[in-house]
Amino acid sequence: MKLKMDTPLLFIGFMGAGKTTIAETLAESYQCSFIDLDAYIETETQKSIPQIFEEEGEQGFRRHEFECLEKAIQSYDIIATGGGILTYDATYQFLKEAEVKAIWVDAPIEALYERVKDDTNRPNANKKSFESLKHLYSTRISRYNEIAFIKISSAAPLSETLNEIKIKLSANDQY
Repeated sequence: MKLKMDTPLLFIGFMGAGKTTIAETLAESYQCSFIDLDAYIETETQKSIPQIFEEEGEQGFRRHEFECLEKAIQSYDIIATGGGILTYDATYQFLKEAEVKAIWVDAPIEALYERVKDDTNRPNANKKSFESLKHLYSTRISRYNEIAFIKISSAAPLSETLNEIKIKLSANDQY
């Protein structure tokens, strides 16, 4: 089903929730444009995410993320974001006012931890304890909840998750 979206869909949620997989598969299903914001940042800066964190710190990374998000919203229908996108106040305020619809992809914290604990491409997760990651998650959920117009769980198989999104989008007369 070919679909042109007037309002971009933004996938938000904690790292390891499955935002990129779900968003990319949905974009293929709807035959619309997709970008993974982290990959876009790496292309724009010609640096890996860990390299940006190392050289510029998290605040430097968040500035790049904000700039790339502003560009991506103008060009793509579906955008998968990084888990900490809402921690940067400028991005958070921008998204509260932007013409986008955010879908919060969530999963049990135990599953999220298992998915990211040894991932060297995730500077905020690699080699962190379960309690540390759980605390980080708890600091982010209120902003995810505030920005999202739909919340879905990625605990189910991908096909079920995609069906749930399509049903919710249809029920909200969004797409």
